[in-house]
Amino acid sequence: MTTRVSPWILGAFGLATSVSVPAAEKLCDVLQDFVGSVGVGESRELKFYVVVGSNFKDREAPAYGARRCEYGGYEPGKALCTYFMENGSIESPGLNAKAVIACISPKTKFAPGSWLYAISFGAKVGTGPRGNRVDLVLAEDKEVGGVVMSIKSTGIWHPNE
Repeated sequence: MTTRVSPWILGAFGLATSVSVPAAEKLCDVLQDFVGSVGVGESRELKFYVVVGSNFKDREAPAYGARRCEYGGYEPGKALCTYFMENGSIESPGLNAKAVIACISPKTKFAPGSWLYAISFGAKVGTGPRGNRVDLVLAEDKEVGGVVMSIKSTGIWHPNE
């Protein structure tokens, strides 16, 4: 008898060092829902912004930090935005990116104490010919201020797989 464990579950357990296991499982679940909802030939993008030590450039109110999330009105992205608004790190945006990468690519490991300041990462998620290409970009956002993490899912079809 063979037991298969979803890579999303493995990714959730890989996050245990940076966030609680229930929070990691929740991230992987809502991320999987978002990624898998995008059909072949479609692309959807979510952007999670954080700024520490001030507020965003387009906001006048003083703040020690702020976050915002844009999902383009795409309903499956709303749950992922809600997750990041409730659980996303403001102080260490690289932790957010590491958590997403651990869900998408559970075999990808980061050394303890390592930091991400900027990264561009892509992976195919799914088995067989139908899947999704997931692209994550973590970068400074000079227009809004702070750092933006972009997660883009593109539905793909590779008949030769």
